[in-house]
Amino acid sequence: MPSNPILPPLTPALARAYDVETFRRDGHAMVDALAHVLDEAQRRQAPSSYPGHLPQDERKHWENVLPSMQSWQDVLTETTLRSNLLHDPRYMGHQVAVPFPMQAWVGAWTDLLNNGQAIFEMGPSNAALEEVLMNELGQRLGLPADCGGILCHGGTLGNLVALLAAQQHLSQRRGEHWWSEGVAGAPPVAVLVSEQAHYCVDRAVRLLGWGQQAVVKVATDENHRMLIHDLDRRAKECEADGRILLAVVGSACTTSSGAFDPLDALGKWASSQRVWFHVDGAHGAPAAFSAKHAHLIRGIQLADSVVMDFHKLCGLPALCTGVFYRSQEWSFLPFVQQAEYLWAAPEGHDWWDTGKRTFECTKRMLSTRLAAVRAAYSWELWGELVDRLWALAQAFAGLVDDRPNWELAMQPQANIVCFRPADPHISVSELRKAYLNGGSGYVVATQFRGKEWLRCTFMNPLTEMADLEQLLNELERFVSSALKKEG
Repeated sequence: MPSNPILPPLTPALARAYDVETFRRDGHAMVDALAHVLDEAQRRQAPSSYPGHLPQDERKHWENVLPSMQSWQDVLTETTLRSNLLHDPRYMGHQVAVPFPMQAWVGAWTDLLNNGQAIFEMGPSNAALEEVLMNELGQRLGLPADCGGILCHGGTLGNLVALLAAQQHLSQRRGEHWWSEGVAGAPPVAVLVSEQAHYCVDRAVRLLGWGQQAVVKVATDENHRMLIHDLDRRAKECEADGRILLAVVGSACTTSSGAFDPLDALGKWASSQRVWFHVDGAHGAPAAFSAKHAHLIRGIQLADSVVMDFHKLCGLPALCTGVFYRSQEWSFLPFVQQAEYLWAAPEGHDWWDTGKRTFECTKRMLSTRLAAVRAAYSWELWGELVDRLWALAQAFAGLVDDRPNWELAMQPQANIVCFRPADPHISVSELRKAYLNGGSGYVVATQFRGKEWLRCTFMNPLTEMADLEQLLNELERFVSSALKKEG
């Protein structure tokens, strides 16, 4: 090695990539471009809120155009033209937030700072913010004053982490060491869950190593709410089979139909059985912020852990999920692991080192997004959003009820409405396909009671009655066309 090493000059491309004036110029242009995208979407200017391309065609398109693109602006423009327009009030598909527009600027700011955290030194502001906000929001859900939790990327991951905590809690209570020694030698367990629960609970149990048989499905009533008497019956069956009850999971609400399990009864049952009570409130837990709808989650305050997605009913872009625990100390249950380059003692309850409590090591500055909502609007905005979206579902259900050729699966409990043509000869899947090809919006489908149903999830507060009428009118035209073909 030479005694006087010489650093080569910065390349022109690298200098250009980090140039402040270029960034400033592009930023001003980006503000105008994004405002135009938002304005066009809100004014329903596109033929449809859904692009409607087939997977193979979409791949072929990008294979053809990508080599000719000369700037990142080209990529963003083309992506916008071929993406779902969630800010278009006619989008009524999946449970995906219509982000508050200011979150675009928060995202740009935090992306530039890029303080991804695992330890305090990597992301000091967001580590502290996370601790403050998770306690504050946990109390708003009804949890005790010493509650707490962590933020992570998605409800599927959040439910896995919560069930890891339940597993560790049971392991410690039994004086065993499943985290360090594995579960191969442990007695079989059971996780009791609604037959309508999200698939991620089943996936989490399998990932924990307990197998498919550990997921015990509990029957539901005509409104898809878990039946307590069947919960008790299934629990007795598990114990007779030698299974230890690991957890009972309540849904608030179910993905298919928006049904809320009776959390109060579930919590009392779990307490009487000394079983961990987890609430998957990924979609519906924000009802806590609405005075009008908080009754739907009555009993959530009895939970040992709760998952809530801020990227569904809280106006944040994906992904941002909160995993709340009755006691902040329980947030350290899932992971106790040595990593000398990060922390000296794996057992230390250092809240500022969030990597001790999350599956991820690095994660984005999620708490900054939440703090921005709190500062700009207060948490009460979430209650207003819930009230508006629930009202849209009720209004749409009323329109369906008023039309003799349509039927509802049930009266909506949340912002989800399942419906179908009353004529049993009409294929719902074919009807949906026709609507996606020629309609102005986006709806999905689900199945239960041996039937297929169209499913609308109302996520955009700017949706109006005229949009609901337009959806039904367009669907009826496709139904008439299908009947003429059959005739």
